[in-house]
Amino acid sequence: MKHYLRWITFLWSLVLLSCSVAEVPPVAEKGRLTAVSYLAQNNQIIPIVGDWEYYPGMFFSPSELTEIKSIREPLYFTVPGVWTKSFLEKGFLAGDGYGTFHVELLHGLKGIPLSIKVPEMESAYILFVDGERLASNGYVSTSYQSGIPEYRPQIIDFIPKENQTSFLLQISNYHHRKGGPAQVIILGRTSDIHKQYEFQILRDMLLVGSILFMGLYHIFLYWNRKKDPFTYWFALTCILVALRVFITGNKYLVQVIPDLPWEIHLKLSYLSFFFITPIFAKYVYLLFKPYFSRRVYELLKYVGYAFCCIVLLTRSSFYTYLMVPFQIFTLLGAIYTLLVLSRAIRDSQPGSFIFLISFIVFVASFVNDILVNNLIINSPLTIHFGIFMMFFVQSIYIARNFSKGFVDAENLAIELSEKNQTLQKVQNQITILNERLETRVKEKTIELQSKLDQITKDMKLAKSIIQSVTKVPEMEPHLRVDILYKPTADVGGDIFFVKRIQDFYYRFFLGDATGHGLQAALYSMMIQSEFERVSAVAMRPNDLLFYMNQHFYDKNADLQIYFPALVMDFDFHQNILRYAGGGVQNQIILKKNNESLIVENTGPIIGILEHYRYGIFESKVESGDRIFLFTDGLFEELNEADGMQAWDDLMQTIQSTNELPFQEIIPSIQTMLFQKMNKTTWKDDSTLIVIEIT
Repeated sequence: MKHYLRWITFLWSLVLLSCSVAEVPPVAEKGRLTAVSYLAQNNQIIPIVGDWEYYPGMFFSPSELTEIKSIREPLYFTVPGVWTKSFLEKGFLAGDGYGTFHVELLHGLKGIPLSIKVPEMESAYILFVDGERLASNGYVSTSYQSGIPEYRPQIIDFIPKENQTSFLLQISNYHHRKGGPAQVIILGRTSDIHKQYEFQILRDMLLVGSILFMGLYHIFLYWNRKKDPFTYWFALTCILVALRVFITGNKYLVQVIPDLPWEIHLKLSYLSFFFITPIFAKYVYLLFKPYFSRRVYELLKYVGYAFCCIVLLTRSSFYTYLMVPFQIFTLLGAIYTLLVLSRAIRDSQPGSFIFLISFIVFVASFVNDILVNNLIINSPLTIHFGIFMMFFVQSIYIARNFSKGFVDAENLAIELSEKNQTLQKVQNQITILNERLETRVKEKTIELQSKLDQITKDMKLAKSIIQSVTKVPEMEPHLRVDILYKPTADVGGDIFFVKRIQDFYYRFFLGDATGHGLQAALYSMMIQSEFERVSAVAMRPNDLLFYMNQHFYDKNADLQIYFPALVMDFDFHQNILRYAGGGVQNQIILKKNNESLIVENTGPIIGILEHYRYGIFESKVESGDRIFLFTDGLFEELNEADGMQAWDDLMQTIQSTNELPFQEIIPSIQTMLFQKMNKTTWKDDSTLIVIEIT
């Protein structure tokens, strides 16, 4: 119990620490925000909040602002905020309307690259910065017929020409219960804004991956033991929460599917929330069935599904009004769950106390987000962290119960087996004494043969797996690729992957895992799994090495997995290659004019230094250029006593292939290296990848 509490305290303190603020940023007053001293400090990012000038029912351009001010005094609107009026006053049109907002920001950063992160507005907008239209979502309009809503957060980079910047924002809304600038625009130096956004992506993807993994894990638990159905409903809740994190916040779903209609995106956002209550209620009901009223559960289930049906059958201008009632409904269900848990604790129900602690954390984060989303308080959103902490504790609790059951079953099986063996020994004692030697020899022979067969089978399987993950995709019409792969055993330590990111973008990965055989295969699969995971978010080779380095440093420190690796990307939109190497030897580019270009290492081996930022090498490529990527086993045995001489011999060998046809390069290099070594095999795994720009 104390172990669980320590985990909860530690995780929640991390959330609070990440939400703490060292200095309170200034706010706008009467349409003017002065932040010179605040932004003079490095790494400061400021939300543009406070009193903006407000011109309801008007659209005008920045050039018309002076004229508008001369004939009409501006109103002032507190951002973030909504212009939504009372439902009793305007019914389902309470959020409809349009208007123009303006603020002047005095930042003192003339000529310094700045960026603004613009979230979605409710529910279409155009943003002018210093008179220039830089961002928009949807189509702003003065009528419902022509207005088009859209949610697509974006980051805009610009360089201010003066020490102050003017922001003019046009917003219209006819599709959501909330209308107006309900979200906050933030500004800062370009590097700081992009760094914050990249951190948010990494944080959200880790959160999605963690919760989704918990869900899939419990799906398999249910698949293998259907006597515990609560694991199935817990898994569904995890999957829904992971989906909601992916849909909301930075709207990753819209980035993955750019043409996704706004109405479908909004329905998925609401459904991912509305479905959680009845499904999670089912999980709690099954876990604490003696204390949870079936009628209350049926009420939570049918009311929750009814809300979901309304979302599916109605338009956004109607079902968005359901959010506040459903939040209140969910909060009442949470309060009832707390009563159920208190009764279970009173009766010393196993696991009830730790469930209560984690559920209180979840309810606190849920209440915080309700208040933030309804603009009652201004603080960070914490619901995803609250849910993660609760689900993490629940996963440990469920796993502990399963483990305890397996241990009890194993103990009973061992006890029964021991008794059977004792009886068998008494009955066959005379026979065993007469045939002991022959029986033992036969048993050992069978055992050894079985182990040998299993080892052979495992080696064949490992070899098949490595061959399947190292297949080279189609590279035409940009590249031609030939590979020399010489492991010293059936499965070697060298591992390479070739991935076509897009039709014009290719990525090559080459690494040298530790050992040979099954050990090398397991390490290679871990490397391949992490490569596939981070390739989706790593836009540059050095980013990919950074994420892989951090993963193997954090997650596999006990295994002490360290390995050199390199990543080379080809971008044929710009005809450029990008390279990053961690602990590898220099690589070679042979230009079509026979000029040799040495590509040097850009960082340490993977898994040895925490938070290391790898360098990057970039070079233009043209048709006829050849790139040679290789591991150290290719040249180390040329001269074991003199590494520089071995490198010179390899360079000379590669340069001599300049006039050869592409398909003859690798056979020629292999022949020449064997001649220089005066032997036909290598002691170490050796890999050579030859790439030609077509």
